Amino acid sequence: MKLATLIPVLLFLVIPSFFMCGCQHENELDKVVGTLEWDRIELTNEVSEPIVKLHVREGEKVNQGDVVLEFDKRRAQATLNSFIAIEEQLQARLDELVAGSRIEVMEQAKQAVVQAKSELHLAEIDLARIKALVKKNLTSQADLDNSWAIYKKAKAQLALEEAKLDALLAGTRKEQVEQARKALQSAQAQVAHQQINLEHLTLLAPAKGLVDSLPYKEGEEPKTGSVVAVMLVGNNPYARVYIPEPLRAQIKPGQSAKVFVDGVESPFSGRVRVVSNDPVFTPYYSLTEADRSRLAYLAKVDLVDDEANQLPAGLPLNVVFESSETAIFQSDVKH
Repeated sequence: MKLATLIPVLLFLVIPSFFMCGCQHENELDKVVGTLEWDRIELTNEVSEPIVKLHVREGEKVNQGDVVLEFDKRRAQATLNSFIAIEEQLQARLDELVAGSRIEVMEQAKQAVVQAKSELHLAEIDLARIKALVKKNLTSQADLDNSWAIYKKAKAQLALEEAKLDALLAGTRKEQVEQARKALQSAQAQVAHQQINLEHLTLLAPAKGLVDSLPYKEGEEPKTGSVVAVMLVGNNPYARVYIPEPLRAQIKPGQSAKVFVDGVESPFSGRVRVVSNDPVFTPYYSLTEADRSRLAYLAKVDLVDDEANQLPAGLPLNVVFESSETAIFQSDVKH
């Protein structure tokens, strides 16, 4: 066979094989596998108290603010009542200091001073009488000493009552009012903090979604920080896939994709949400040039079709990323 006749035959055999190999290579790079997922929110308990009521069931849809479950509030309520009582006492004390002494208290102080003066006057008269008797040797020195003691005590009592009256007449010092106000503010902060603790014993749904898991039953007492409910939230699910290293440079956030879910005939439209900058499995510095292709990068691809929001989590799927190069290549193969 002549060379001129042989070349077209060879081209006819080689070119289709070339495109088939190229197509297979492109498909291997563009097609990644993963699972269907929803954004998850884990609800934890801040204190260790028994669960008294579950308001929802697993698989039930809830709106933001709906009650998921309730813990026993008796202990927290008792603590709150104690803090409120302290707050009320300190408030009354501050009001008294600001308003000053009442008229009744003032009158009692004045009468105490009058009484003390009267007792001192009687003590002075008795002391003078005992002194005169001692000079005439009609009484003993012990009686004189006792009279002196009574006099000094009466004098000291008068000084004390006059000091009390002066304090009431002068009013409350600014420092005392400020100290009372600070004490009240501290008590109010404790009440507010305990009210928040009490509110958190009623667990509310932070967003609209689906109750995926309730690990504990009514009557059980989870430890502090335990996950007591898991919710699936968001308007649509996403594909959780692993991008092989040769394809990583071509995938960017916002890029379109087709998501093929097992059990569903038609693919869903997808959009890349995020691609991890770090490989999932092996650190890059431990790999040789020949081993780099084994790296994989976690990516999330949102399913933007409304029909996808009925899909459950955990379904296997394939994702094909769309790019201008892939589109041109596939167009050339078709023609």
